[in-house]
Amino acid sequence: MVRSTLSLREKQKHYTRTEIVRVAFELFAAHGYEDVSVEMICDTVGISRATFFNYFPQKELILREIASTRVEKLKTIVSQFGEGSHRLTFDDVIALFLDITDENTRIAAKSRRLLLSLWFQQVTNGPMMAARKEAINILSSAIKRIPRRNAATPQLIAETLFAIYMATTLEWLIREEEPGAWLLTNMRARLKLGMEGIA
Repeated sequence: MVRSTLSLREKQKHYTRTEIVRVAFELFAAHGYEDVSVEMICDTVGISRATFFNYFPQKELILREIASTRVEKLKTIVSQFGEGSHRLTFDDVIALFLDITDENTRIAAKSRRLLLSLWFQQVTNGPMMAARKEAINILSSAIKRIPRRNAATPQLIAETLFAIYMATTLEWLIREEEPGAWLLTNMRARLKLGMEGIA
């Protein structure tokens, strides 16, 4: 059994930071980012403004933290996809992107603007680009195990699929009138169309 090397104080700090981010996300989703004050977050978490600013000197940094957790989630999903020795198909790849898409629709059910804010935090944040590169490398390694009739490299296929995923998600985020079903339907159709050209 591995014992935790974190002290009680470090565990408490980690818990407080996680709780600030969790509560802020829920408040942003319910009320919109602009309408949530630092005081609202502090009152809900049960901390002082000074404690809040020890963790997040600016409210905007919470979006970056939330965006980073989304990137880590993406890397986790893609990493699990790349593991194992079973024979992969391009249908498996499409299912991977649809899993991620389904999670995005659940997050956006409360606030599409929040997901759009997170999206731009991810795209403009340096760690997002590093995580995207890592996810593409994992995906391209998995694609190497799929028989292909096209000469496109696994790297190019992975980059193309990510481009389709990102463009379709962004289009849905800015088309606020479209339901989550639109995103899933169009994501599936566009990924399959892309596969026909590159698989």
